[in-house]
Amino acid sequence: MLLRFTRCVVVGILIAWSQASTAADAKTLNALFGQVLRAHVDEGYVDYPAVSRNVRFHKYLEAIASLDPDTLDSREVSIAFWLNVYNALVIKQIVDGQTPIGPIAKIRFFRTTEHPVAGRNLDLQSIADDILFEFEEPRVHFAMVNSTYSAPRLRSEAYRADELERQLESNTRDFLNDNRKNRYSVALRRAKLATVFEEYEDEFGGSKKAVLDFIVPYLEEEAVVESIRDDRWDVEYMKYDWSINGRPM
Repeated sequence: MLLRFTRCVVVGILIAWSQASTAADAKTLNALFGQVLRAHVDEGYVDYPAVSRNVRFHKYLEAIASLDPDTLDSREVSIAFWLNVYNALVIKQIVDGQTPIGPIAKIRFFRTTEHPVAGRNLDLQSIADDILFEFEEPRVHFAMVNSTYSAPRLRSEAYRADELERQLESNTRDFLNDNRKNRYSVALRRAKLATVFEEYEDEFGGSKKAVLDFIVPYLEEEAVVESIRDDRWDVEYMKYDWSINGRPM
């Protein structure tokens, strides 16, 4: 009985593996990664040891290497695919024993560790700078999760072209209303913002006032919204927390 059960499990894994291999289009790959996220991410908290044992995760990483980039036939398809790739490769590096904690570790984590994706060898910074940021879509900053506490929360679902607008809007709203990432004081007329707004200010309008103009439509506290619109607010930046966003290896 045990032998029969074991055989069934093995056969099931092989069937899933085969199906993913023969249908390596963006939609199928996104769905495969989504199964991993649903199983091992809870409110942004990642169970890295569990991900490391997930067959689907390793099959996803194998399959993205051979994806034909010409099949990414729309802006939405491309953004969804590359966001998933970025987040998955971050997870892979944590699973492989890397972290971005420390100056040398950051260089290795973001710039010198390469992965085969769509026929190219790419590091995380190249995916960010040369691909995702080229779409000139500032909301991708709230979807890229670099494994740290100060980063946006990792969703328990993969990005999908047909859901991308909803997902990006939801991410942006959640991030901007999370007082662990951004804080607003009506009494002091001061916003203490995530460092992403300092580092990429040009993508949010090129000035602190433009950054506040970008933020206001997403804020849920009406008193803050009214005060920012009526008064001149100061902008400061939060200290970045490089702690890992999940169960360590």
